[in-house]
Amino acid sequence: MLPSGDKDAMKTKILSIHFLESLGLSYHFEKEIEESLKHAFEKIEDLIADENDLYTISTMFRVFRTYGLNMLSDVFKRFKGDDGKFKECLIEDVKGMLSFYEAVHFGTTTDHILDEVLSFTLNHLESLATGRRACPLHISKLIQNALHIPQHRNIQALVAREYISFYEHEEDRDDTLLKLAKLNFKFLQLHYFQELKTITMWWRELEHTSNFPPNFRERTVETWFAAMMMYFEPQFSLGRIMSAKLYLVITFLDDACDTYGSVPEVESLVDCLERWDPDYMENLQGHMKTAFKFVMYLFKEYEEILRSQGRLFVMDKMIEEFKIIARTNLELVKWARGGHVPSFDEYIESGGAEIGTYATIACSIMGLGEIGKKEAFEWLISRPTLVQILGAKTRLMDDIVDFEEDMEKGYTANALNYYMNEHRVTKEEASRELEKINGDMNKIVNKECLKNTTMPRRILMQYVNYWRSLDVLYTADDVYNHREGKLKEYLSILLFDPILL
Repeated sequence: MLPSGDKDAMKTKILSIHFLESLGLSYHFEKEIEESLKHAFEKIEDLIADENDLYTISTMFRVFRTYGLNMLSDVFKRFKGDDGKFKECLIEDVKGMLSFYEAVHFGTTTDHILDEVLSFTLNHLESLATGRRACPLHISKLIQNALHIPQHRNIQALVAREYISFYEHEEDRDDTLLKLAKLNFKFLQLHYFQELKTITMWWRELEHTSNFPPNFRERTVETWFAAMMMYFEPQFSLGRIMSAKLYLVITFLDDACDTYGSVPEVESLVDCLERWDPDYMENLQGHMKTAFKFVMYLFKEYEEILRSQGRLFVMDKMIEEFKIIARTNLELVKWARGGHVPSFDEYIESGGAEIGTYATIACSIMGLGEIGKKEAFEWLISRPTLVQILGAKTRLMDDIVDFEEDMEKGYTANALNYYMNEHRVTKEEASRELEKINGDMNKIVNKECLKNTTMPRRILMQYVNYWRSLDVLYTADDVYNHREGKLKEYLSILLFDPILL
């Protein structure tokens, strides 16, 4: 499927790579794909010189940018008429319009033409998704999925499962490719079920769980799902298990600090974590003591795994990132209970660390095994723009979704609340402004990924996957905290909907 040859063969190859990416198969052919695209990009001007098919150009744009190759958005000017507007005849090409819309979400802060593309494509696609305009059912469903979360901002496992359902109804499908995609996904599911079993059994056999508050919910499924969003491939099964366990610890620590501990108790817990010495545990009581024991138990497991891999250098990096969560947790508890009102920017900066952004990414790099080298951790710890933006975006999206619940509990440490107070605006006005800030952040993420030349692509993908996970977690509801909502739907798609060979 990856032929060499003339210009047309090269374009066919790029479109084939799009299918491999969409069907969740690209990880089998990473080296071949990267070499093919590098070779094709060297001839980009010749490739697109006389190409006027909307689907082809849009899909090529998406594929190149997915792999960090900056195909310029000026290429879309060819689809404008003499009046400077996009040609109305384009709306008849349904797949082309969908790919055109998907291309928008690769936009950076300088891709102004893509803002025009969004306006042009959105109205037409919404009419197809709602049935006001006729189109085949499987295409309509793909459009609905894209309007909910675009493919570039969705997690790879969900994209693959949804695309398999779409592709099997395509008349020009490649049946061999479809069968491979189905078998591959079934293979993934075998890993996923085993991981869920491992995490659940580990949790239920912990001696600490008997000391947890009665209303503290077991979130083994939610934490596995969050870990799977960081990497879906079978070779990272251990990484998913390690990440899920970290999320369980972070969740309990967060609840212990926010709900069950006084400020002095949280201060004592943070002091013990700073010392990282079990001998100081006797100063702790109740849930604070349970939280500390839980942290020590998990990191002892990490140490044993890393020692067996010859990668003990990772421990210091992970411990430091976890201490940052503890410090910022204390800071936010003091703000919420002490009446201190930070500036919006000050809160966003601290909140990104408190919610676990940096530790989550560090843990996912740890789970990559030998790929996760010292340089990757050092880059994370240097807090480049990409890392800072992801932390801020996490805090922002979480607080927008949880605003009503936080206010009902009297928990004032919330980005929307602070923005309203600082700028003296209504909730609706603040929400609109924060959504605009969120959109700008997405453009910065795309820009930073394109210009990065220091980190290997697999490392960079951990940042991209984290970014994607935010849309899945927060677009419809708070998926992590409301298991009866979209989480249930996502799990059904991934684990239970039948795949017929």
